[in-house]
Amino acid sequence: MPLESLLSFVPAFVLAFFRMAGMMLSAPILGGGRVPRRVKLLMALVMALAATPMIRLPQGLPLSEWQLTAGIAGEMVFGLAIGVMLNLSFIAVNWAGDIIGQQMGLGIGQVLDPQSGQSGAVVGDLYFMFTLVLFLIIGGHRAFFAGVLGSFRTLPPLSLGMDTNLFDVVIRLLTSATTMAMRLAGPILVTMLVIDVVLGFLGRTMPQLNILTAGLSLRTVVGMIVLVLTLATASDVIRESLTSSLDEVRLTLL
Repeated sequence: MPLESLLSFVPAFVLAFFRMAGMMLSAPILGGGRVPRRVKLLMALVMALAATPMIRLPQGLPLSEWQLTAGIAGEMVFGLAIGVMLNLSFIAVNWAGDIIGQQMGLGIGQVLDPQSGQSGAVVGDLYFMFTLVLFLIIGGHRAFFAGVLGSFRTLPPLSLGMDTNLFDVVIRLLTSATTMAMRLAGPILVTMLVIDVVLGFLGRTMPQLNILTAGLSLRTVVGMIVLVLTLATASDVIRESLTSSLDEVRLTLL
């Protein structure tokens, strides 16, 4: 490789690697605590190598160490933002599952969350796996990687101009994810409220009835029935949120 080509290849590869590394730290599935760091590092290197030929660096490269550090930090932050934008949907469904599990009385039984590497509710783990399957079915992983690679054309490294305010996009996705979590947990919350009202009336009319023991079993059984009946609706809500998030991220990057 000629010296001039090598001098232009190395800075582009380094900047692309840090953008990919930031994305690998926060992206869904790949950013989970159960994925080995060596796998993340290898994938960041491979994707940076694939993206380097399409990178056009500006004419004036950073000359000082501070400018180079700021450029690398900017690429890292941008990669983190890309991963966080799409990971918000997975965080929302996990949050909704935790709320549902607590309301059903399943919060005592904790299982390992493969995304964060920590313990979580059983329903939260169920919703996360369900969302992961839907994400792969609709081709979200392919669209995500295509958007990340395409971002090097529309937003080259060390570029300061963007058509869309990245912070506003994150706020919109955060609002959409919170709305989705409330839509998923809404039927269970309403059902548990009705059960609490009914148990309150029973407790007033029949004081000899052990409301705490009966209520725990009743909340679990009725909650499981409502959870099964609303699973089809939940899949539509999750699919809609994932599609909207992918479109938002693709429009932001491309």
